[in-house]
Amino acid sequence: MTEQRTPVAWLDNSLGAVPLARVFALGGTVGLLASFLFVLYDVVGTVGDPTLFYPVVLATLLSATLLSRVLDLTGALVVTALLFVTGTGWHILTLDVNVDMLTLVSNNVELLTGESVLRIRQADVWALTVVPTPVFVTWYLALREHYLGAVVAGGGMLTYVVLTGDAGTTVTLLGVVSGAVVVAFGEIEVGGWPGAADQAVVVLAVMVLVPLAVTIVPGGAASPVSFLGDDTGTMEGAVISDDSSLDIVGEVEQTAEPRFVVTSEEPRLWRTGSYDRYTGGGWIRTGGSSSLASTDVDGPRGPTREVTHEIRARQDLEIFPTAWQPIAVEDSVAAETVVNDDGGFGLGRTFSEGETIEVQSAVPNASREALVDAGTNYPESIRERYTQLPSSTPDRVGERTEQIIQGTDSAYEAAVAIEQWLESNREYSLDVDRPEGDIADAFLFEMSSGYCTYYATTMATMLRSQGIPARMAVGYTPGEAVGENEYLVRGLNSHTWVEVYFPGVGWVEFDPTPPDPRQETEQGAIGSTGGSDGDGSDSEGVDTDGRQAGIEEVAEQEPNATPDDLPGAAVDEQIQRGTGLSPSDGAGDEGGQAGGGFSVPTPSRGQVTVSLVAVAGLVAWTRQAGLAGSVLRRLSVRFQRRADPETDIERAYERLLLVLEDRHRPRRTGETARQYVDDIYASDEARRVLELYEQARYADGVTRDDADEAIELVEEIRATK
Repeated sequence: MTEQRTPVAWLDNSLGAVPLARVFALGGTVGLLASFLFVLYDVVGTVGDPTLFYPVVLATLLSATLLSRVLDLTGALVVTALLFVTGTGWHILTLDVNVDMLTLVSNNVELLTGESVLRIRQADVWALTVVPTPVFVTWYLALREHYLGAVVAGGGMLTYVVLTGDAGTTVTLLGVVSGAVVVAFGEIEVGGWPGAADQAVVVLAVMVLVPLAVTIVPGGAASPVSFLGDDTGTMEGAVISDDSSLDIVGEVEQTAEPRFVVTSEEPRLWRTGSYDRYTGGGWIRTGGSSSLASTDVDGPRGPTREVTHEIRARQDLEIFPTAWQPIAVEDSVAAETVVNDDGGFGLGRTFSEGETIEVQSAVPNASREALVDAGTNYPESIRERYTQLPSSTPDRVGERTEQIIQGTDSAYEAAVAIEQWLESNREYSLDVDRPEGDIADAFLFEMSSGYCTYYATTMATMLRSQGIPARMAVGYTPGEAVGENEYLVRGLNSHTWVEVYFPGVGWVEFDPTPPDPRQETEQGAIGSTGGSDGDGSDSEGVDTDGRQAGIEEVAEQEPNATPDDLPGAAVDEQIQRGTGLSPSDGAGDEGGQAGGGFSVPTPSRGQVTVSLVAVAGLVAWTRQAGLAGSVLRRLSVRFQRRADPETDIERAYERLLLVLEDRHRPRRTGETARQYVDDIYASDEARRVLELYEQARYADGVTRDDADEAIELVEEIRATK
């Protein structure tokens, strides 16, 4: 290593023939690779068997190392393209559906705007086929000392998984810091220390801020960055959404906001969707949807009974609640109805406030004997999709499940045993801390209480550990009876339960959440909007006149209801502000209003860190670009402060050179001022300023009049175009 390449003394040390700066640059590359490889490994481990992951990564690294010695950059790019095409083709071949180019583009747009890669069909195969491309090109470029290119390649893959929402904060920071290290030490190795720190800070800022900027555009990622902090969400916001992912959260509140009214001879669970892929910390909904007009809907395979119900929206909804399993809708909306991959219905538009839709459902009605005798001869597609568990699921979950179902002789009896055990051995509470690690494992062994998502997640996981297909359904409980065959469903009725598959019967509902404590909590949330202290306002300082108006509104829209049927029925905007029982950002929350008043939230540590990174990046960029000095010099051309005559003339001379530089060219190194003004054919005024400057520097001195003359001449030159 020459002194020119490593001017800093401590960097002159080396490990063998490898410069120390290069060791750090390659170490940073390893960190960058590790950041997105952690994410892809989790994808493989969540969906399938991660055994092949390490050999694929090691083989790719070895190939890149060997080829970096013999392959030029063009050849390496060709290899990268071949890896990408081969991987994409292999993944498509494993799918059971036809995929065209438009579908591929559409799917990637969805991923880049917040859809988790776990939603991809055969996501484990996708991850294994994706790995070689970014690993090869990133490592190859780093070995060939194209460090910025390596950061662009590796950082591009990291940005991809950040935008999908699959990369957590720790992994993202690892990649960001590693990228900055690669650039800094790569610059030191190639060009020396000056400028390396600034370049590293600029790269750090770009890698942090670009993904954040993209995720907050309209239609961006599902969890945009907020610089104002988050309040505790509602149960409804935690479980009811048209998003493809459901993260299990901690403490939640209830909202008594009316959502819809159902007219039905039979109260049912009003289902809005289901999730099939368990991640250990939440759920992912895979699959797509098709038009009802082009889909044959047969309903459950076993015995059913017909349930017809009308749903009237009390506010604009982005969900379509129905009884399981819907098989038909009224003709007026049939063309706008879609059939989801799980058999449920959706509406291809907003379910407008005041609109009524009639739905026909075929409710499974198999006898206990039929369910017991259903057996376990599951279709392979059902078994593969609905018995999936992350490879990280602790063995003790299955071991505890085996103890609980000991003595049962069928999948149905096992499901009932698990349902009853959870009801009896865990308490219902909305005030819980989200556990670390696997949710089902924590609820079984570490937690004493939880709410519906914890119960349903745990039951589905326990069933899957025994090879019994199960999925988590979301929707609403039947609601309040407000008239004959009429049920008012509020936000607080949001709920999750389990659907278990039985051959020859179909999907059957199980609800492991204790019903009585849940209903008491719901009634408590409704009651919190009532109760006056006798002076026209309730104990929370809420105007009861607004509450009464809301009740009267319900009575008008529900003509068969009585006051006794409406315990605190309507929650108007004022009540929401006073109690904080406002909907979160879940579907159907458009009518809710966030807390009232004005307050300045305290930014979190992460928000402060991001802000500091942005400021540091801006400062470093301006230093690299020379903008700060340029701006100051431009300002000095416009304004001149007065001082002593000698100083004023020197400043006037500096201003003159800036003006001439802008209009002609900069003064060359070694070129005297006289040569410069001669070469650019400067005006007599410019030459006079030069004379005054030389007099101030080299003669007996100048007067105040000389200084005023120099300043005035520069102003005239500036004014002359």
